[in-house]
Amino acid sequence: MQQTTTPTPSGARFRYVLAILISGILLAAITGVIVYRRSGLSVSAQVPMFVAPSNELGWKQDLHYMTAEIPRRHINAFHTLTRAQFDRVVSELDSAIPTLDKDQILVGLMRITTMLGDGHTRIAIPPNFHSFPLEAYWFGNTLRVTKVAPQYRRALGTRVVQIEDTSIEDSYKAIRTLIPQGENDLWVRRFSPLFLVCAELLHGLRILPIANRGRYMFEDDTGNRFWVDLEPLPESQREADELRWLSAAKIEPLYMQQPNKDVWFSYLEANQTVFFKFNRAPGYWDFYRFSQRLLEVMDHRPVRRLVIDLRHNQGGDFTKIRWLFLPRLVERRYRRQCFACPREINRPSHLYVVIGRETYSAGVMNALELRDEASALLVGEPTGGRPNAYGEDRSFTLPNSHLVVSVSTRYYRLVQENTASLLPDQEIDLSWPDFLVGRDPVLEWVLAQPEDP
Repeated sequence: MQQTTTPTPSGARFRYVLAILISGILLAAITGVIVYRRSGLSVSAQVPMFVAPSNELGWKQDLHYMTAEIPRRHINAFHTLTRAQFDRVVSELDSAIPTLDKDQILVGLMRITTMLGDGHTRIAIPPNFHSFPLEAYWFGNTLRVTKVAPQYRRALGTRVVQIEDTSIEDSYKAIRTLIPQGENDLWVRRFSPLFLVCAELLHGLRILPIANRGRYMFEDDTGNRFWVDLEPLPESQREADELRWLSAAKIEPLYMQQPNKDVWFSYLEANQTVFFKFNRAPGYWDFYRFSQRLLEVMDHRPVRRLVIDLRHNQGGDFTKIRWLFLPRLVERRYRRQCFACPREINRPSHLYVVIGRETYSAGVMNALELRDEASALLVGEPTGGRPNAYGEDRSFTLPNSHLVVSVSTRYYRLVQENTASLLPDQEIDLSWPDFLVGRDPVLEWVLAQPEDP
């Protein structure tokens, strides 16, 4: 990444940022704006350990508490199903609890939250759940193993065909019931691979006979099929363990690098392009200092394009781009390098925003603002998040199992037409051959666009 020296902010610049911060705090206080939290389905460090209630009374107390709190806390709990439908499902689970094991009850609770139909209303996966040590990705209708623990290297790059006695197609249909029903297909495609390796969920869905072992069938590129017995590891250990996993990709493309950094940028000198990877929003001062370094490069180096990559942005806080970056980007429309000019005079485009199946919540809001306010060209896949969506989740903890339930507290209508995704101006999909050799067809397309005459 291009390293630049950050100058000491001038008094005027300091007052400018201070005014933005104060305005934001006042706006939040007056209007009740609460920034988006990160909204992925992965384990959060704040989620407590799951404790299975020792008897059916404890489970029923959790069920009744959850189903009383959701309608009370949610801004519009019954926007997808009716209250009568909700009550019927709750009653069915209440009656079935004496005959179910802990994983089946958990699955029943999750189905209730996902029936409500928005991605911010859900049960978080506890850190003491377990998953099998592989990572997969949907390339079209094929689920491929992209990463795997070294002891299971034979499965690397293969197609997932079957889990125990259930085909991957039927396993996918079952897992879909645990992902919010109102979200689009790309969001399900993004997160179903995580659930298809979660031992407790697969056991609760009766795909696995036991939760401490999983038998998967894989198919290699010659058509040879084989079984591998996998042992799960705790979710709390998965992130650290992944560092030693094998990848099917020959090299790591630029956009896949530094996944744990909130924001970073690289100056591509040969292409005179600034590549800005925005994974999640850091604190205000951190983001201000970061954006200052980025803009200094744009002001003092030859830059023909700015690429803002939101492919892995699942949300968090839409205000950082809105208040600390977008105004200063738009300000540059009056300068020689016009990165936010209206489309009529911005031909070819100087500003590109990359979106995809993992772009969600505040990530979608930022993409929309960059398109509408800075004339950005959207490139990549349709977003996993809906432009008009419920959000601003707030959570509560069930008293006995300690499961954490989140519910949406606001609704955002950002576009007139209620579409399933924010669509790119230029749609480009990642193919399996591209992934294998480490190509990024999206960035390649952007860099191939004609420059100013």
